[in-house]
Amino acid sequence: MLEVDFHSHTFFSTCGIHTHIEMLTRAKELGMKGLAITDHGPALQSRFTAPFYDRLKNPVAGIRFIKGIECNILDDTGVIDIIDVPARFACHFELVLAGFHPNSPRNMDVEKNTDVMIAALRKNPCIDVISHPNDMEYPLDIERLALVAKEHGAALELNNSKVLYNRTTAESAVHLIRVCKKAGCSIVISSDAHAIEEIGLDDSVRPFIIQEQFPRDLIINDTAAGAFRFIDARRGNKENLCGR
Repeated sequence: MLEVDFHSHTFFSTCGIHTHIEMLTRAKELGMKGLAITDHGPALQSRFTAPFYDRLKNPVAGIRFIKGIECNILDDTGVIDIIDVPARFACHFELVLAGFHPNSPRNMDVEKNTDVMIAALRKNPCIDVISHPNDMEYPLDIERLALVAKEHGAALELNNSKVLYNRTTAESAVHLIRVCKKAGCSIVISSDAHAIEEIGLDDSVRPFIIQEQFPRDLIINDTAAGAFRFIDARRGNKENLCGR
C-alpha cells in the first residue's frame, strides 16, 4: 500500500466513477498520507471547474489533497496544447503527469513515439511524471526516455493498474525498473485508481521492485516525506503555465 498515491481519477474524468471527497475519504481510511487527484486534461472530455481548483482546499482532514492533472500528448511535436493545460487553473497544479492516450497521435514507431515524449519533456518543464511509459499501445525507448527524464528531474511511472488489468506485461514493468536503476532515473509507483477499491494499490508491481533490488532513494513516493519534498521542490516549474 502506498503512503502517497500520485495518480487517480474521479468522475471528472470520463473513466472515473467517484467524487473527490469519496476518493480522499477512502485514502484516509486506508491510512494514507496523501492522494493526488489527476483527472485527464480537457482534450479527453474531462471537466475543470472553479469550485474544484479555487475553493476545494483540504476537504478531508488528516490527508493531503494534491491537485494535479494528467495531460495528453496531443500532437507529434510533443506540445501540450493550451486546451489541455487550462491557464485559468494552472497556478493551482501541484503535480503534472503527461502521457499518451487515445487522442494522441497513433501509428508511430518506437523512435517517433520516443522523440515526441522527449520533446514534450523538453518543451514543458512543468511535467513531473511520465505516466505509464510502458503502455503497449505506445511503445517507447525507455533507455532514451529515462536519461532525459533524469536530466529534467522528472520521474517515470510504474503503473500498478496497467499490470493489474493486463494492459501491459510484467516483463515490460521489470524492464522499466532495470532501465531506471541503470540510468539512475527516479520512478513513481502509482495505482492509477479509477475507483475507491484501487486507491493506493501497488501489489501488482511492488514484487518486481523487491526482486530487482531497486534503490529506495530513487522511488519518489517511497515515503510520504519524500513524495511531499518532490512536489514542493518542483512548484516553480509550474510558473510557465500561469497566464499561458
